[in-house]
Amino acid sequence: MTKLKIILAKNDYPDEIIKDTIDKYIARITLPKQLKPQKELKRFIVLPFVNRKAEDFAVRLKALVEDNYTQVDFNVAFKAPRTIGNMFPFKDRIRDIASQSLVVYKINCETCQAEYIGKTERILAHRMKEHAKSTKSACYQHVIDNPDHSMGYDKIQVIDRASSDFKAKMKELLHILHKKPELNKQLNPQSKYEIKTLIIQAYPQHRQ
Repeated sequence: MTKLKIILAKNDYPDEIIKDTIDKYIARITLPKQLKPQKELKRFIVLPFVNRKAEDFAVRLKALVEDNYTQVDFNVAFKAPRTIGNMFPFKDRIRDIASQSLVVYKINCETCQAEYIGKTERILAHRMKEHAKSTKSACYQHVIDNPDHSMGYDKIQVIDRASSDFKAKMKELLHILHKKPELNKQLNPQSKYEIKTLIIQAYPQHRQ
């Protein structure tokens, strides 16, 4: 502590602040620590999330269990009782590629074989129309820059699938980094960091 005071004083910290801060620190570390009883058992229950009342019920249920069984660490998890995907199970059995959604796709230039990789959560045929007409599309720009070239919109390849748009985006970035397609303008040194950001968002327990 003496050495610390000397260092702080040399760095122009006021004496009263140094003394007050150190005294508070010493008082805090010298207080007897109250040990909490160790939870010996972890238990979980999964309940359907119907509305906000489910959260209140979970709080009361957790308190009831832990009051009567102090050795139990009790937790409640929720799941959606029904999802839109459950209501349309046939969506995963669509064989027509142009009618599929939530896919990662690849388009080739039929002249020079330059590749473009993208993803869409909508019907693939609609996304192809955007590529053909939008000035922001790398595929459209490739044809403008090379008038004798044409993109194979009718020969599109589905290279991956996902259950959500978030997962589709992650898979799209991984495919872009792996295959390095010529027409993907978003491929840059930041792409790997973007993937790490997505993984952290998906799995916050791995932030360390």
